[in-house]
This record gives sequence, structure tokens and C-alpha cells, in this order.
Amino acid sequence: MERIVLGYDGSPASVSALSWVADRAAREVAKVGVVNVVSQFASDRRAALDRLSDAEAFLRQRAPGVGVELHRLEGAVTDALTGFATEADLLVMGINPGHPIRAALAGAMPLRVSAHSHVPVVMVPAEWADIGDPITVGIADGDSSDVALAFAAREADSVEGSIRLVHAWLMPTPALFSGTTALVLAPEDVMAEHRARLDAAVDWIAERYPAMSVESELVRDSRTAALLRSAPRSSMLVIGANHRGRLAGGLLGSVAEGVVWQAECPVAVVPRDQALLSRLTED
Repeated sequence: MERIVLGYDGSPASVSALSWVADRAAREVAKVGVVNVVSQFASDRRAALDRLSDAEAFLRQRAPGVGVELHRLEGAVTDALTGFATEADLLVMGINPGHPIRAALAGAMPLRVSAHSHVPVVMVPAEWADIGDPITVGIADGDSSDVALAFAAREADSVEGSIRLVHAWLMPTPALFSGTTALVLAPEDVMAEHRARLDAAVDWIAERYPAMSVESELVRDSRTAALLRSAPRSSMLVIGANHRGRLAGGLLGSVAEGVVWQAECPVAVVPRDQALLSRLTED
């Protein structure tokens, strides 16, 4: 049984997240913990309880048989949600796209949650609607996106859907040696190396999910631009993060922020964790 933690405050974005969780729970057995985080100085605790009750009623109507628990927590949202979700399989929350400046002033809470969480975090934009497109996962250099790839494949398999693998590359800055001579790399050689990385990910999917439809795109552009180009054709964007919570490649300030605030589909940030990889790839 999948264990899902949903951060819910009654806002339009959190209602979209609630709808996303309800659709998921209707497909497979799940236990959902609905969490409302309030300040210890909040005066209207009754309103918080009402919001939780409304969320429970919605879940039970859309996903009969789902296990629902309601939790009202106090303190900072980031610490409360990530701490509570430690033993969960998934943490879900809503987000208002298109407001990076407003979010920065507020501390970019959704990004802070995804950076500190030890479980995958799915951020669902307000007014989200599922149109059945492929799940898109960004393939990074090295093994930093291996867990993200496994997560995206498991997600696509659960809905008998397809997956799109996107790997972006740019020409590296010429390195210097012998004091004055620049080492110049041929673009075709660099592209071939990146193509090999993408092909290895395609082969990984084909071996474990032979019936799954797979698309692959090698894009000469920044990672943010490449993922956003696929966002309108995706049911979800999946990004990898390292074990300590920073996004793979140290791109917390560029890839994550650029994708989260502009994508119109849910964005999943998946921590780089060997135990999680083992669970995602077990038969």
C-alpha cells in the first residue's frame, strides 16, 4: 500500500494537489495523510480542522476505500512536512506557477521542501488537468538521475503510459593546458558522448519495461529550456536530486526554479538515495 502525505491548506493550488492524489488513490490502494500546518500562534484552529474535513470528504468520494488520516501540525511548513513524511512513499503539495518573485519573497517554500525531503516530492500546479501525455524525465550526466529515471518509469508503468527521456547538453568551455594551448573538443565528439548517456538510459527502460513506449530527445540547450520545451507535452516532469537534497548538478537555483515556476504540469523532485532506488527497481 502506497503511503502518501498531502500538504493541504485549502488554497486553489492545494486543491489541485488534492485532486491529483485522489486520482492516484482511485487507481491503486493508498493511505493518505492529509496535513495542515498552522503557526503555534494561529487563532482560528477550527478553520484548519474544517479544511481537513473537506479534504477527507473529497478523497472518500473520488477514491472509495482509500485510507485517510488527518493531521494538524504546528511550526515551520518545511520542517513539519518533511519531518512528517519521513516514512512516506510520496509527499505532494500544490504550487502557484508563474510567481517566482513572490515565491522568493516567501522563501520559495515548495522548493525548500523538495530540497530537504528524503522522499520524492510532487508539486502540482493550480488548475492542473491530466491529459494523458508521457512522463518526462531529465537525464543528467553520470548517475545523478538514476533514481529519477526509476521513479519516472514506475510512474509510467502504473498507468500503462509512456515515458520521454530528455538529455540536454552544451559545449564545454575549452580547458587550458601547457599554459597557453586550448584543448578544443569537436561538437560531434561531445554530442556522441551525450548520445551514449541517453542511449544507456533508453536501454535501461527497455530491459525492465519491454512493453513501455519510450521517446528520447537529445537537446543542445540548457536543462531548464529542454525540460520546459517538453512540459506542455508531459503529464509530469521528473528531476533528480542528490542525497543531501540539493538538485543534481548543483542547479537548485536554475533548473528547479525555472521548471517549477513555469511548468503547467506536476513536477517531481526525486532524491538520490540508494535505498529508494532499490525499492523502485524491485520486482
